[in-house]
Amino acid sequence: MHVVVTGASSGIGAAIAREFGQAGARLTLLARREALLQEVAGTCGSPCRVVATDLSDPASATHWREEAEAEHGPIDVLVLNAGVEITSRVASTTLDDGQRLLAVNLLVPLAITHAVLPAMIERGSGAIVHVASVDGIVTLPGHAWYGASKAGLASFSEVLHAEVAPHGVHVMPVYPGPVATPMSDRAYEAYGGRKGLAALIPEGSPDVLARRIRVGVERRHRRVVYPGVFAPARWMPAFVRAVYDRATPWVLP
Repeated sequence: MHVVVTGASSGIGAAIAREFGQAGARLTLLARREALLQEVAGTCGSPCRVVATDLSDPASATHWREEAEAEHGPIDVLVLNAGVEITSRVASTTLDDGQRLLAVNLLVPLAITHAVLPAMIERGSGAIVHVASVDGIVTLPGHAWYGASKAGLASFSEVLHAEVAPHGVHVMPVYPGPVATPMSDRAYEAYGGRKGLAALIPEGSPDVLARRIRVGVERRHRRVVYPGVFAPARWMPAFVRAVYDRATPWVLP
């Protein structure tokens, strides 16, 4: 089985790579930082192709595909996990920074999906995982750009699931809440640290999330929300939005 993971150099992406690699998959790992990718590849216990690439340009987002498939065969599982985060009020964020975030978090995942999907449909098999976020459903001030990008990715994934399921292709959106990663640490720091209500927000493990993603692919789960305490955000967004609005003065610095 050939599994491609974007954003595989750290955090959730590295955990996903290890999870699939230790289950016997052949891996293609993509991210900007080659040294970190090589470190992750060394922990996967399976054949790994490392591709150091800037995933912020939709026009060149799939240059790696031909050589990866020549080495490992057709892509069976595509995990689109790469993402960047801005924790800043809209008025304080430059348009260039916002547009780069949209490229990495939304436009490039869509471009890679668009490139890989036809072969999966033709074979009648394959899985695509879009790592969105609970922030794509409800989010706090300071995460408007990030929330918008993840909302777009989640919507795309939910609709694509319905479109391609009859062709044997499984599409699974993933909605992580806070997970213990360097990105999460930076966000908490920008919000003034883990204090007040922020200290009460449960934080998940990247390894547990990675395992749930692998099991979700194997068992064709409709979606993954983790930690489970954030499931109401999916089913009762208006209620959770009201809670967020009330809690905001106690969370933000």
